[in-house]
Amino acid sequence: MTVQQLKSINHLTSTLIFPGQVLKVNTITSNPDKGKNTTDVYVVKLGDSLSTIAKRYNLSLSALLKINPNISNSDRIRIGQTIRVTGKASASAINKPSKSTKADQVLAAGAKYMGAKYVYGASTSRTDVFDCSSFTLRAFQSAGISLPRNSVAQSHAGTAVSSKALQKGDLVFFDTNNDGVINHVGIYAGNGQMLNASTSKGVSYANINNSYWGPSFVKAVRVLN
Repeated sequence: MTVQQLKSINHLTSTLIFPGQVLKVNTITSNPDKGKNTTDVYVVKLGDSLSTIAKRYNLSLSALLKINPNISNSDRIRIGQTIRVTGKASASAINKPSKSTKADQVLAAGAKYMGAKYVYGASTSRTDVFDCSSFTLRAFQSAGISLPRNSVAQSHAGTAVSSKALQKGDLVFFDTNNDGVINHVGIYAGNGQMLNASTSKGVSYANINNSYWGPSFVKAVRVLN
């Protein structure tokens, strides 16, 4: 593809991209009755391993490593890293989005703002600073989902889910003041982690089960179908 083609299918206005950002790329189709041969680049997300990526593209781990000779340690990959993937996927697997596609889209959109500072009451039009709910609102916009402005209102959106049944993309809510009122929201990213805009670290990942967030957990809701 040309750079202009890549920009066009991703509605990009510049060549600036971010670690963790998801880009659409062309697929090469051969013999559609038997499936589609695809050549693609996969962006590593939180919770990924080379074995799960290989399985997703119907590859063996050794085959994936062969087309990625730059990977010297199969146990060490990082979020935002690009992995070449080549394999045969069924037409249904290509045409039908996976269950986590929207969640990955939301998390990738949020990760673009990693390190942005926290400002209480930040305008939803700003992307240089966030408060917790303006951050979740912005991230979910990428998947075409509109959320209410504040964390209390967001806690009433979607369907309540148990903390033991959390999935990537679920909203998780906390009462850090222990006054019975929800005052913080984050996006569950898998493996006990959430992506959030916190007062101390701004946009960052945090363990929802640590000594600070664990006792403050109130509820979780699922807004992604």
